[in-house]
Amino acid sequence: MKTIEVKLYSFNELSEEAKQNAIKKEGNNEHRLNYDWYEFVYEDWMQKIQDVGFDISKIYFSGFWSQGDGAMFEYDGLDDKLKLEFINQLPLSDMRKGWLINNISISGKGKQRGHYYHEKSCSHSIYWEVDNGDLHWSRDLYKWLESFSDDFENWIEDKYIDLCCDLYKALEDEYDYLMSEDTIRTELSEDDFTEYTEDGNRY
Repeated sequence: MKTIEVKLYSFNELSEEAKQNAIKKEGNNEHRLNYDWYEFVYEDWMQKIQDVGFDISKIYFSGFWSQGDGAMFEYDGLDDKLKLEFINQLPLSDMRKGWLINNISISGKGKQRGHYYHEKSCSHSIYWEVDNGDLHWSRDLYKWLESFSDDFENWIEDKYIDLCCDLYKALEDEYDYLMSEDTIRTELSEDDFTEYTEDGNRY
């Protein structure tokens, strides 16, 4: 029987070369982010998207290197603030904007479809409806109020796409931060329990 003694070190006791080896191995560890590291990003963006006017219900994403990767969200309704934002940016007089605001109701839902999770993986059902029953006598006014329906739908979908792209960028930035050399170095230097051999391999 033979006894071998192995000298062990904390991360901070290693040479810089050994530290670099430990950092590289940790960066290649497939279990490094084996937890819900994206939860803080989700919480932040659930509120941001809600504030914009989408009644968000769920976020999906995949990343970050394959075709079809991206982020998207499902929503169960649209807040009237989106109607006001859309109408107020139209090149119309205040009186005509008032007609639209007072005589239109909006609603909408967006659901994930297909096998991917990106900004184009949402099936939208968006409705722009004339809801003033007194307008039946004026066909021209009704048609004018209704004429903005397609523009509103396209405007909502464009806003949705922008939000999804920004959400995906936020997730990618968080991932890159957690996998960065500086973050890994800080985590390892604060770990008082893991021990290493002289060359920086975990014992």
